Amino acid sequence: MALLFHRNTKTVKEVFDDFSKGRLFVDTTYQRRKVWLPQDKIRLIETILLDLIIPEVFFWPADINAETGDMFMHIVDGQQRINSIVEFISGEFQLDSKYLMDKDIIERCSNKYFADLGNADKERIWKYNISVVNIDSSFTKTDITQMFYRLNLTNYSLNPQEKRNSKESVFGDAAEALSSLDFWKECRVFSSADAKRMKDIEYCCSIYILANEGVVDQTNSKKINDYYDDYSETFDEDKRLTNKIETAMDMIKSLNDKTTLSFVSKKAQMYTLFSFVFKLIDSGLQCSNEVFERFKLFVSAYNRFRNEFDIDFRNVNMRKTNEDIKKYKLASSEGINKIGNRVIRLQTLYSICIESSPDIKGRLKELENIYNQQNKPGDVIFEAFDTEDLSDINEAE
Repeated sequence: MALLFHRNTKTVKEVFDDFSKGRLFVDTTYQRRKVWLPQDKIRLIETILLDLIIPEVFFWPADINAETGDMFMHIVDGQQRINSIVEFISGEFQLDSKYLMDKDIIERCSNKYFADLGNADKERIWKYNISVVNIDSSFTKTDITQMFYRLNLTNYSLNPQEKRNSKESVFGDAAEALSSLDFWKECRVFSSADAKRMKDIEYCCSIYILANEGVVDQTNSKKINDYYDDYSETFDEDKRLTNKIETAMDMIKSLNDKTTLSFVSKKAQMYTLFSFVFKLIDSGLQCSNEVFERFKLFVSAYNRFRNEFDIDFRNVNMRKTNEDIKKYKLASSEGINKIGNRVIRLQTLYSICIESSPDIKGRLKELENIYNQQNKPGDVIFEAFDTEDLSDINEAE
């Protein structure tokens, strides 16, 4: 039997009441998080005030109260629009004039909350008809998650992780649980923009893969997509990988203080640290005070190194350590997820912190001083400023 769809309209008043009373809701097991920026929300309200069409929303009757007949509906597609409307009516944001476009709306509604609008505009919002596609109750939860996935296959506003989230996967659940640990907040790895766009979950997928396979190439989405599919039903049932990761987190925290935080908080560098401590774990080694001292000195020198430095070292060991820092910097500046650059960062850090002779600490101190002299007076020192800083800034914008 064909699965059916029925189109009709609901007023904002009907949708608001259903949402407020819990009869209409978002199922976060497959939906993306709320990601709209203030300008997106404000321009949606402006569109409604102008009585222009907004895209249709998709509702699915997930359950019914047998006593009252109340239907409980999933918002399968359109949660950003519904949330924005509910938030505006509830007084959670105002119509900031810098984001309004229509002259009449600017004149009437600039910087007003819903409660401040004139009666005519309030009524216009309450009576506005939203186009609704009602999905037949014969659909199953699996049908719905597949529909959400397919609805967004060509929606370029959804990133790969938000699309993966629509798939049921034990691996995905494990990565999401990992992303919720306090470790990430303590190390300041994820921004609010990362959390909104589920990049924290995507990153934790990479850490699980690293724990399972070692360093791999992740310049595209294929590896994580394969894990979502291959481990959709079972993953890490004996908790071997989870325990290994949590042990690594404790070791990384021992390497983190106010002098290293700016370095540790970078995603590429945190990945390298996980690679490093996993290698220590596999080798039966610990993060001793000696390792911590070497790591701090490496970070201090690295923070002050610039790719444009052209320094001629006569001492062979000094020249080698300078070249190691330069290689590490280049491997952090472009193609940071390529396996070659990941391996370079791991090998360099392991060599300096574990394999080098005791005089490495003196060399690192001397290099830091030399790098400081190379920086011109008045230069701003951006600690460990790598390619991913730029991507974080762009994402936040």
